[in-house]
Amino acid sequence: MLIRILVVLVLFAGAISPSPALGWEWFVATDGDDANLGTRQAPFRTIERARDAMRDRIAADGVPESGSQIVLRGGRYFRSQTLNFGQQDSGREGAPVVLRAAEGETVYLDGGRVLDPSIFVPVTDAAIMARLTDAASGRVLQADLRELGIPDTGPFGPRGWGRPRIPPPLELFVDGVPQTVARWPNTGHVPLGKVLESGSVPRRGEQDGRSAVFHYNTSRAARWAEADELFISGILGVSWAHDTIRIAEIDLERETFTTDGPSHYGVAQPGSPANVQTFYHAVNLLEEIEVPGEYYVDRKAGVLYFLPPYPLDRSLVQVSLLTDVMIRARDASYLEIQGLVLENSRGQGIVIEGGRGCRLAGCTLRNLGQEAVRIVGGTRHGVQSCDIYQVGAGAVTVSGGDRKQLIPAEHFVRNCDIRRSGRWTGHYHPLISAAGVGITIQHNHLHDSDHQAITFSGNEHVIERNEVHHVLQDISDMGSIYIGRNPSFCGNVIRYNFFHHLFHPHEGGPGTQAIFFDDDTLYVARVFGNVFYRTGSTGVIKFNGGGGASIANNIAIDSPRLIQGGHSAHVDRAIRFMHGSDTDPSAFTGRGFVPKITQEVDIRRDPYRSRYPYLYDTYANKFNYGTPSWNNYEASADDLDHFVDPAELDFTLRPDSPILNMVAEDVVDRVHGAEGESIAFQPIPFDTMGLTQDTFRQELSPFAFRLLGPADGADGLPADRVQLWWQPAHNADVYRVAVATDNQMVDKVIDQVVEDNTMTLDELEPGQTYYWQVQAEVNRSRSNRGQRPAADGPWRLTTSD
Repeated sequence: MLIRILVVLVLFAGAISPSPALGWEWFVATDGDDANLGTRQAPFRTIERARDAMRDRIAADGVPESGSQIVLRGGRYFRSQTLNFGQQDSGREGAPVVLRAAEGETVYLDGGRVLDPSIFVPVTDAAIMARLTDAASGRVLQADLRELGIPDTGPFGPRGWGRPRIPPPLELFVDGVPQTVARWPNTGHVPLGKVLESGSVPRRGEQDGRSAVFHYNTSRAARWAEADELFISGILGVSWAHDTIRIAEIDLERETFTTDGPSHYGVAQPGSPANVQTFYHAVNLLEEIEVPGEYYVDRKAGVLYFLPPYPLDRSLVQVSLLTDVMIRARDASYLEIQGLVLENSRGQGIVIEGGRGCRLAGCTLRNLGQEAVRIVGGTRHGVQSCDIYQVGAGAVTVSGGDRKQLIPAEHFVRNCDIRRSGRWTGHYHPLISAAGVGITIQHNHLHDSDHQAITFSGNEHVIERNEVHHVLQDISDMGSIYIGRNPSFCGNVIRYNFFHHLFHPHEGGPGTQAIFFDDDTLYVARVFGNVFYRTGSTGVIKFNGGGGASIANNIAIDSPRLIQGGHSAHVDRAIRFMHGSDTDPSAFTGRGFVPKITQEVDIRRDPYRSRYPYLYDTYANKFNYGTPSWNNYEASADDLDHFVDPAELDFTLRPDSPILNMVAEDVVDRVHGAEGESIAFQPIPFDTMGLTQDTFRQELSPFAFRLLGPADGADGLPADRVQLWWQPAHNADVYRVAVATDNQMVDKVIDQVVEDNTMTLDELEPGQTYYWQVQAEVNRSRSNRGQRPAADGPWRLTTSD
């Protein structure tokens, strides 16, 4: 396991150490009483009661020099409304107000309901059973949500590009894993058939609301005639815009779908325009409950139908309910939230608006319907050493600073493990989004997402020492880091990041890249000292028009060309757009560059003119500086001797590598600040990229987990079908399952790697005692690698004679 220590310049006192014992303390426990005094021995029951007590004390006596804290004892706190903090709850610099979990205890803020597994009973209604597949017959369970006091499960859709954002519907989670709304096909997509009517295209201003009609291209649709809430989800018009839309009519004779209104870009014939491969999957179908883990909610009847992945008697079963934000801090300053788990909600996790110096540290945010964290305005707020995954929209959205005056927000997202965002919203809801001025994105592990890792807009952002891999898994015409369509976006830095295993998931189309400068940006960033391994399909760094960014001191390994686009003609086009308008036929409709560079900000005057003189020169004199590229090295798959251990993703340069001797002569790179000098290749600090240890992230290994079933000592199990299941280790890439005939696990009969937290054994001997253990492994990352066995294994089982 790679172990490194993080050394960072903190933005306020105590930024990388937990708060010390503070002057004032209030305690909350799930079995407390709001009539108590809020002491350790007599805790309050609700967080609001503790907040109000703290509020009253601060109003009366001010904030003490050592601050104050609300300590939550371990347990599950169910939230049916927002926990609000305001200006009156503020600490001060060096003396924060802290909401934290008690030392060594796990605290859950739960936005839904925990269900007793016994409420699930077999389906007996003949009409429902007739709609199920033969494979699911007799295996599907149901639960009456209305009997549980859950009358509103929320609409399923529509959702997607160009649509209003709505909370997702009620979701089902088992042992922290989102279950799958029943769909077809079970994985992947199918191509659209012939398009008979594209429908209106709202993106072009068409507002007549015409629906699309197209052949569904599968005989499976005949089973869906009774489905009144069938949706399709996929790429329907252009490669970068995902949509989920209801099907208003299935015509079994013509074999067509008619959509319920238009899709934002219309519905396109597969292969056009620009060779876009349009495809879909059908979802929200009782008829398609077939694979363990699939479910369907009948919203009219209030019934949840479910095919469990394994027996539920030892499992945590949850449904999400809360549609509002779980915690909101509005105009609060020096408020810290530490060590909490926020989960199981249809809404947002934490929203910080205004204020100064608030921090979220060492928290886990998961299984939320919308953003996990949203920071709007204020200064010096941060997210540090948090684990954020399985969220419905973008994971972390941060904005702030003054673009007119180029005043930085000084917000940061640091040392976070973020993955699997945009489960409900689709494209353009990245793992991290930054907008404004002066936001730092540093030391994060960003991975396993269908969409972007980072989108950013604005100026003076720093994106450094992150590890990015296995994103862009269901999108085209996109980069893992993306910015576009505004020449005033300058002064950004993308340095010392490790990008690897970024593949194009679909045939045809514009492909994917590690970094994508879109729609005629100019001088947007310095891209320096990054390492790219197996990244991109058409290029590593792409300019879709424009150029001028500084590309220097980077290494690309077993990847396509380093730079795609950015040539002089593209820069000239961007310069023309700077002098055009939305009505100018030479400009792409929607660019709107003139108001962006003269009204939203004014690049002709300070601070822009003095901060980015090359941008003003380009605008005033139509001077084309081109796209400088120097001291970059592109290595083929056979050119790996330069690196310490490529098999273990260690691309540290060997001391004798000729790359270290490279010297670029007569470098003219105004973004970098070079005016004709010679510059030697600078060593890349590869070992500083990605996650690192600090007070709030003390381990770099899989999370702890336990075995679930069959119970230790179970006997009489059928030798040809024994299902094993265990809690998920949520950051594990795979699990290694071992079965042996001895409890020391030496004489193994099975040693197999699986991706899910269950496995079925079908080759055991009758009348034999076995022992089994599971090991979680993290093996696709450079900065977060390791193994961890289940805490309570091995367990024993015996097969029947």
